[in-house]
Amino acid sequence: MGRGIAVSVAVALVLFAGVVLYAIHRAPKPRGFSGLQFSALSPSASARTPLLIRGGAEVAAVMDNSPADKAEIKPGEVVSAIDGVSIQSARQASDLVRKRGAGDRVIFTLYDITKGEVHPRTVSLTFDAAPPVSRKFSVRPPRTLAKEVFGQPFPAAHASWSRRIYLGPTIKPLALSGLGAGQCNAFAPDGWRVAAHAPDNSLFHLMAGEGFVHAVYVSGQFQDTDVGPIVAKTFGSAVTLTPPQSRPSGFVVRDWGNARGGAGFVLYRSEGGRTALWIVAVAGAEAGWAKPLAGAVALSMRCAAPGKPAPGRPVPPLADTSVSLRCQQGDCDETDFAASYLSVLRLGYVHNLKGDMFLVHPRKDFWVNGAEGPGYYHQIGGENERLMAGRIN
Repeated sequence: MGRGIAVSVAVALVLFAGVVLYAIHRAPKPRGFSGLQFSALSPSASARTPLLIRGGAEVAAVMDNSPADKAEIKPGEVVSAIDGVSIQSARQASDLVRKRGAGDRVIFTLYDITKGEVHPRTVSLTFDAAPPVSRKFSVRPPRTLAKEVFGQPFPAAHASWSRRIYLGPTIKPLALSGLGAGQCNAFAPDGWRVAAHAPDNSLFHLMAGEGFVHAVYVSGQFQDTDVGPIVAKTFGSAVTLTPPQSRPSGFVVRDWGNARGGAGFVLYRSEGGRTALWIVAVAGAEAGWAKPLAGAVALSMRCAAPGKPAPGRPVPPLADTSVSLRCQQGDCDETDFAASYLSVLRLGYVHNLKGDMFLVHPRKDFWVNGAEGPGYYHQIGGENERLMAGRIN
């Protein structure tokens, strides 16, 4: 009996030793590979994520055909959480990703600011095995690529007509496309889309295809004190408004900003117990170019909203590049009156005989010595097409 027990103990020890040896010599689980690279959140990316309270990491790069690429994660998106863990920095995001092994499934919470999305989305990503590391080394310096820069030709010296001839053929106004929903319409550059629309046409919201650039029209029974809360509710962050500035035709304009780096202006007018607002929102770091552009989009918005006042004749007269063709004949609606603010933004609308719309700088782009007389021109096939002032909607 004692001998049987000894045999059993010996067998158990052998099995235990086998398990230990297997655990020691078993190949480790391959390191995971996602194809992601992170960077610190830039000020513009932070401004375009107003619902992100703090932290976050920006996706700096995505390798082709990697798990991240297949999951449709794009450079420029902001990671706010990984498997529910709030991300405070790019280093933390990199550390969490490096700890994953091949086959691990991870949930990323992302703000797709490349499309201007305000709300986050979740993406599931399954890690591949990390590719083998190359052991080839070289001390050969890389080749230097030569780059030749061709400058613009200089105008003829001391010629009074030289600058106009020089600038005329290079005038390329920004093309605009029509966007609409219900009984609302507007003009915007290529890539913009309708973000929201109310069935009664009291709300019309357009946004750029990339970045945090928005133009909004809102109409309703509002007071002056409601302006700030409306902007804050639209973009998910409390705002600070500048003091009101009076504009012609009873309009008021106020610039605004928020703690997340968002900025813009709101233009509004109250009449007969109803208030109409045109709201512009952009990333504060990009306000220099984005605010005038978004403003021009907002001020082209025309909606058949409830309680909209009847058209009338502008006093004083409005610039032809800021109003509709109907207004040029004396039949102006509230959008035409609001668009007088385009003089501050230094932009204006023009169109051709086909009805194509363009955005110009009224002073800079006006060609005194054009082939068909003074006016605005568009280069097509080496020739200049004359454009007419005004919106066609």
